[in-house]
Amino acid sequence: MIKSNVLTNNLRNEKADAWRDYQQLLAELGLIYSTLIHKTLTLTELAHMFLAGEIGFSELIGIQALRYQYPNGQKSTIQARLSRQLSDAQVKRPKTLTELQSASGVLLKPGLLVLKVLIELLESHHQPALSISECLAFLIPCKVNAEWDMAVSEVISHRRTGGEISEVNEHSRRNLQDWFKLLGASDFFVANDDEHIALSSFAIENMDLVRSYCASQEDLSTFWIPTSFDISGRLTWFDRFGHLPLDAQGALRRDLDAQPKYVEQNYVAGLDDDVEEEVRPSGGLAMNLSPIDLDYLERETTFQSSQDVETLLANIRRGFQKRHAKTLLHDRVVKSLAERFIAQGATVESDPDSIDLFALWPTGETAIFEVKTVTQRNLQQRMRTAIGQVAEYAYRRKCSTGSLSDSVIVVNAELDQNAWQPAFLSEYLKIGLICTAPKSYSAFAPQQARSKAYWS
Repeated sequence: MIKSNVLTNNLRNEKADAWRDYQQLLAELGLIYSTLIHKTLTLTELAHMFLAGEIGFSELIGIQALRYQYPNGQKSTIQARLSRQLSDAQVKRPKTLTELQSASGVLLKPGLLVLKVLIELLESHHQPALSISECLAFLIPCKVNAEWDMAVSEVISHRRTGGEISEVNEHSRRNLQDWFKLLGASDFFVANDDEHIALSSFAIENMDLVRSYCASQEDLSTFWIPTSFDISGRLTWFDRFGHLPLDAQGALRRDLDAQPKYVEQNYVAGLDDDVEEEVRPSGGLAMNLSPIDLDYLERETTFQSSQDVETLLANIRRGFQKRHAKTLLHDRVVKSLAERFIAQGATVESDPDSIDLFALWPTGETAIFEVKTVTQRNLQQRMRTAIGQVAEYAYRRKCSTGSLSDSVIVVNAELDQNAWQPAFLSEYLKIGLICTAPKSYSAFAPQQARSKAYWS
C-alpha cells in the first residue's frame, strides 16, 4: 500500500513503520482490538459488518465518531506534557490516562458534543459552524456532554462581542484538526478546510432524526464505565465499542435504494443483498446432520489478499471479502452456542444445507437453532426468513424421524426491552428467540418449549 501511495511511508529511526501509526486508526474506530493489549490481530464484530456490506463507510465513521468517548481503553498513555503538569500541580500520577480521566470526572463523547453545539446554534438562528479557535476555547474545557449549553452560550457571546481567542488551548489544535477531518468523512458534518466544521445538508434535512440520535447517545447507559484499568479492563472497551447495538444504528435510516451514487461511494463491494446461503435441492425430507466442527467455526479471519492494490480492490468489489466476512460473523455466533450446549452435555450437529445448529441433550430434549446476523435495516426481513426456515426444518425432522424439536431463532443483537418481536415469536408463533452479542445474552422461550431450561 505504501508502494501504491495509499499510505505515506513513515520512517522511524530510518526504518519504515507505517503499521505502527495506521493500525491505531483501526483501533480508534473499533475495527480491531489494539495490538498493544491483544497481541493477535483480531477484527471486531463491527469490522465484519463493514466488510460484509452491512454498514457503509461514512455511516461507520459517523456512528463511531459519535460513540467515541473519554475515558476509553484505547487512549491510555499519559503523554509527557500532561505528566509534567501533574507533577507541577503535585498531583499523584496514575498509571493510565483512562484512570486519570475517570478519577477527574471526565465522561465525554467529543464528536457528540460538537454535533449538539452545532444543532443548538442552528436552532438559535446562528451560523451552524464552528472554528478551531471556538472549539479550543469553549468546547475543550467541557468534561461531560451535559455542559453543551455552557459551550453554546460562550460561542454566541463571543460572536457578539468579538475578541481574540486564538491563543487558548493551542496545544490541542493539531488534535482538533484531526477530529475535523474524521467528522468530515461522516454523514453529519462538512469540513471544507482544517479550520472549520459545519452541519451537513443531510443533518439539517433530517434534524428530527439527528436530535433523537443525540438524545439516545447522551444516555448514561450508552457510555463505557471502566471498572478496572488493567489490560482486561481495557479490553472491555473494545468489546463494547467494536459491537454496534441496534439502538446505536439510528443514523442508518436512509433510503439507499434511491441513492445509488451514495451506495457506490460507501459500499466498496455493494450493499449486503440479503441473498440467503445457497441451498442444494433436497431429494427428500431427511436432513444430513453431522457433528459440528468447532475448529472450523473458529478459523482465522483471513481474507483474499494481494501485493497489488488494484487486484485487491477488484477482489473486494467482486464480493469475495464480503461473503467471507458475513460467514465468519455468522459462524462465531454458532460456535458460541455450540460450546454452551456441549458444556451442558449435549450433542450438537449441523447440516450445511439447512440447520445451523441442532442440539440433543442427555434428557432427550432437542432444539433447532437458526442464526441470523442482523442490522436495524434488515432485522425484519431476516426475522421473516428465519421463521420460514425453522418452521420448515422442524416439519421435515418430525416427518423423517417422528420427533418434535423446539424451534429457536438467534440474532446477534440486543432488542429494546419494549420491542414487540420477542412476544410475537415466543407467545404467538411458539418460536424461541435468543439475542446474543459480545458480553450479553437474553432469551425468550415459549411456555411449552421442552428444552428452554438449557438456552433461556
